[in-house]
Amino acid sequence: MLDSEEILIYRFAQNKENLEHILIWFDLLDIEKQRKIVFLINFYLQQSHPSQELIEKAIPLIPLKPTVTPIALLKSKGFSIALQKITSLPDNEMRKAFISLIMLFKISDTHRRSIWCKDGCNHEWHNL
Repeated sequence: MLDSEEILIYRFAQNKENLEHILIWFDLLDIEKQRKIVFLINFYLQQSHPSQELIEKAIPLIPLKPTVTPIALLKSKGFSIALQKITSLPDNEMRKAFISLIMLFKISDTHRRSIWCKDGCNHEWHNL
């Protein structure tokens, strides 16, 4: 069963919540909880199995300057290495890490739903 945080993340991925709302929620969390959420989204992103091509197409859609650390890492490192480094960024980078990963997850999960789950599925998180 999904908890309220997971539901909010998946609602965002399914265009049922907007970025502004989810950022207000994220900003109200203490830094430990923010790190846990970034790590959770990292896990979800990996489970959505984005291709390198999808990642490259998604990066320009992240609403941050292309020079921020998470985006620079995604552009310059392999996906797995970039994710490890992004989840290890200092506290002052957690908001940018969150935005970067949740946007990539949204794009990757949308792609996955359109390919693998287009005729329906039993994924609890796709059937909110």
